[in-house]
Amino acid sequence: MPRDLSELPLSQPRYLGKDTARIEDATLLTGRAEFGDNVAFPGMLFAAILRSPHAHARIKRIDTSKAEKLAGVVAVVTGEDAKAWSEPVHGFPIGWAGHCLAHDKVRFVGDPVAAVAATSRYIAEDALELIEVDYEILAPVIDAQKALDPDSSVIWQHQGTNLIYHRLFTFGAVDEAFAKADVVVKDDFRWLRASGNPIETCNCIVQWRPDHSLNAWGGFQGTGFYVASVARGLRVPAHKIRITPLPHGGSFGTKIFPHAIIRMALLSRKAGGRHVKWIEDRLEHLLSSYTHGPDRIYSAEMALTRDGEITGFRVKVLDDLGAHAVSVAIGKALKPLSAFTGPYRMRNAQYDLTVVATNKCPQGSYRGWGVPAHNLAMEHCVDLAARKLGLDPVEIRRRNLLRPEQFPYEAPNGARYDSGDYERTLDMALEMAGYRALREEQTHARAAGRLVGIGVYTGVELSAVAMSMFTLLGPDSPFGTSMPESARVRIDATGKIIGEVTFPWEGQGQHTFATNFLADYFGVKREDVEVMAVDSLSAGPGTGPIGSRQAVMLSGALLGAADRIAEKLRKVAGVILEANADDIELFNGQLRVKGSPEKTLPLQRVVTVMLTRADLLPPGVDGNPEASYTYNPPDRKLPDAEGRGSFDLTAANNAHVVMVELDRDTGQVQVLKYVIADDCGVRLNPAVVEGMIQGAVAQGVGQTVLEEHVYDENGQYLTSTFMDYLLPTIWEVPMTERTYTETPSPLSPMGVKGAGESAVLATPAVLLSAINDALLPLGVQCTTIPASPLRLWQLMQSAARGLQH
Repeated sequence: MPRDLSELPLSQPRYLGKDTARIEDATLLTGRAEFGDNVAFPGMLFAAILRSPHAHARIKRIDTSKAEKLAGVVAVVTGEDAKAWSEPVHGFPIGWAGHCLAHDKVRFVGDPVAAVAATSRYIAEDALELIEVDYEILAPVIDAQKALDPDSSVIWQHQGTNLIYHRLFTFGAVDEAFAKADVVVKDDFRWLRASGNPIETCNCIVQWRPDHSLNAWGGFQGTGFYVASVARGLRVPAHKIRITPLPHGGSFGTKIFPHAIIRMALLSRKAGGRHVKWIEDRLEHLLSSYTHGPDRIYSAEMALTRDGEITGFRVKVLDDLGAHAVSVAIGKALKPLSAFTGPYRMRNAQYDLTVVATNKCPQGSYRGWGVPAHNLAMEHCVDLAARKLGLDPVEIRRRNLLRPEQFPYEAPNGARYDSGDYERTLDMALEMAGYRALREEQTHARAAGRLVGIGVYTGVELSAVAMSMFTLLGPDSPFGTSMPESARVRIDATGKIIGEVTFPWEGQGQHTFATNFLADYFGVKREDVEVMAVDSLSAGPGTGPIGSRQAVMLSGALLGAADRIAEKLRKVAGVILEANADDIELFNGQLRVKGSPEKTLPLQRVVTVMLTRADLLPPGVDGNPEASYTYNPPDRKLPDAEGRGSFDLTAANNAHVVMVELDRDTGQVQVLKYVIADDCGVRLNPAVVEGMIQGAVAQGVGQTVLEEHVYDENGQYLTSTFMDYLLPTIWEVPMTERTYTETPSPLSPMGVKGAGESAVLATPAVLLSAINDALLPLGVQCTTIPASPLRLWQLMQSAARGLQH
């Protein structure tokens, strides 16, 4: 496959590598996209869900008779129906998730207990109030540190423990590195849970058919994560399930909810096969979305020489997964292994990972997939070491960064980094920021009594993730090395090109990239290309947009399909031009004989011959200018017995420099300057990359200083509106200054690397670095995320009291 844009069959790309408007925008901005709530069917019913008011309780009795008698109510289902007609919700490790409706006991506030389908949402909501449930209150487990106490309640009795997973990963001579270290720094951290909050919440319309097949439409993050889970959950063969993904207003991992499809399928089945629509409301999304982010307690330490060389890194993590292990949520705890040592040359590392169940909303997929917390712990230790050794934060990083001549590089845990020039990226960020001038400005500000801090971050984003990391869960893991992506491409009789992909619009512009690629590859205008999402029965194997993988994976799928069509076209053109097919090439939208420019055929003429002149088709070529391709990156391997493995394909890198000021009276953080230098390989659409970086910074700011799901000691949820769960606004999110370089990947199609999560992996670490630099004159440090105004104000007040005494 081509390793950069110059190897494509054209003299100069018209669209790829250039800032082009997204084809999705006109439809989205004029409100003409068909979102889930716009879809309607004759006789469609509307669903509402009764949720538990208790964190932990046994269900003694449910009486739905009054609800069933309410005019307009068509169906009511409970946990007994779920137990009779479905399997527990799929998740890993297996055996740590319940049915789509609780049938024995509830395990968190918001746990679904019953569902109603009625002729309107209003009637369905009224019916919920008529359902009587008797609960026997049980002691909740809210504190992850107490989840393993002998006297703690057990959330899943058949497991006999609240310990979901534990493993100690050791790479290299870790104990020796710490024993011989000249300097050791360590600290404890608390990373509290936040979650993705897209404009559009989760939604689906489900129809159970008389032949025990299923149709589902909704804002799904592709089809790959759904079919197997829904088929298993409903005890229905996969070929009987048609999942149709619709455009949706954002995802960030939240649009993976097969449990909701199963729940609505039960309602539709009980309603005689009528369509049932469920639109998640905002309270439900905050309370019970099954997509809360990491909830971790960290202890991290770093070993160094007196010259500042990092020789060892040790991390101990306690992760609170919540009440159910659903889907691939536990992958967030494993994902830090993909780039455990970051951009640094250290050769000894250890990861002591413990995952427990508590009576909180289950974790799920969330942008960054658990890596931002790890990066924060690592970068904080680097800052501590710099202070202890009297080094500038930039200098200690520079001394440890991987060098260009070390690529391809294999980290001690087996992670492979394909290419990069990390020091160049750092220098670009420092130059754009005017780092020395910032330090001088900080000195003057501190002299005036202002709390101004500067943070520096260097990091990597490994992308095109494979599911092989889930084999670390044990021998029963069903995952292998594949996590493919597919595309189908065809050319019609008028020369127009149709591309089919496995996922819908959700904001990142992948359909624009697919359109640009097909237009450039076949030498046509963008207007002559149509890219569409297809349903699960039409789609090839695919995972969709997750883990910053689509630039790499979709490139491979489209290239493979386009190359197969080009091969057909070459053979047909060889017949027409009376030349050997091996001497024919597709170039700038024409089929030509190499070295003989006068022997040229327009693309459309060759397509017309394929479609209309079967007598001219060479042996082995059908009359259909269409091809499909499923891309799987090469050299995927399972991890070894020690957990050493490479779970990704490409490694992008970036550097961030931030200046902040803290308000002594309110604890608010004002970002004075934010500079980013980025290297994500070949940029297929620079404008889209810039947008994703700025958006990721916004999400990172929210995680770092505002967003937090709060529970009290009884497991009651306290942040159920945006008055309490604080999202960042334009006033908190800075407009970043950005520059970039390109180091093409030697492994990926067209040299591209992932870019969707690089900034969200960095922002919490660099902001906390700057915040703690600002707090340095007060002698206090913040080690909790979010570093909310209240927390920072309390820290500053404690410092003031200490000075008074």
